[in-house]
Amino acid sequence: MKYARELTTLVAAPFAIWIIGWSHEYVFDATIAVIGLLAHYEFLILGERKGFHVPKTICLAVMLFILAAFVLEPISVEMGVFLALLVIPATYVFGQAELEEALPSSAIAVLSTLYIGMLGGSLIRMRKDFIADGPHLIFFLLIVVWIGDAGAYYIGKTFGRHRLSPRISPKKSIEGMFGGITTSIIAAIVIHFTFFPRFPLVHAVIAGTVLSISGVVGDLAESMWKRSASVKDSGTLIPGHGGFLDRFDSIFFTAPILYVYWVLIQNGFTSLRIMSV
Repeated sequence: MKYARELTTLVAAPFAIWIIGWSHEYVFDATIAVIGLLAHYEFLILGERKGFHVPKTICLAVMLFILAAFVLEPISVEMGVFLALLVIPATYVFGQAELEEALPSSAIAVLSTLYIGMLGGSLIRMRKDFIADGPHLIFFLLIVVWIGDAGAYYIGKTFGRHRLSPRISPKKSIEGMFGGITTSIIAAIVIHFTFFPRFPLVHAVIAGTVLSISGVVGDLAESMWKRSASVKDSGTLIPGHGGFLDRFDSIFFTAPILYVYWVLIQNGFTSLRIMSV
């Protein structure tokens, strides 16, 4: 359907704005959990498309435990990581999967669980740890990354001549990447002067640049996995955008980067102690 990408964005935007800015923290956390479940399931399906067995139920349960650890004080994130590294490989020891598949299968299962659980969890902690600025940081992240993605898409489509990574994503161009970086920087500046003046202008520009480039890397990483599995999109649940992994890959990838950068700003760039609130 023509303009499906734009229509989906227009419909989803009001709900996203309310969830991020005004909903109860548990509504936000539950939303991240649902997105994480769907994205993780799509990631696991990529492994199955490669012919490997992955214990989907166990992986999804452990991923939810990791996300819960970012919310509930009695649970430590380290315990979630331990579960992923211990329980998931153990399922192969006691399972019936072919021995030749054990190494790549367990690697896919553990990687996908930690990738979605840990990176998705950083979104939860960003809103939770910075009470006054958390929602603003989430808005900053989404706007800068997605505006940059849109800028790269449209500028690359119009002016793209030189391929950025033809082996992984033939449609991405160098011109599109620089267009995306430019639009991300502009978005960061506008955000500073409108609703987030507490984000210093110089740092907003730096963060916009870093997040835009990192978003491209995250998007290429997911494209690499999809191409390895011989699929175009990770799913079809979001019209015009593909699957949840397609839509949130760059957000998952950039969320911990913004979290760490904001911690550095708050600490005067003297400490890298994170997620200790």
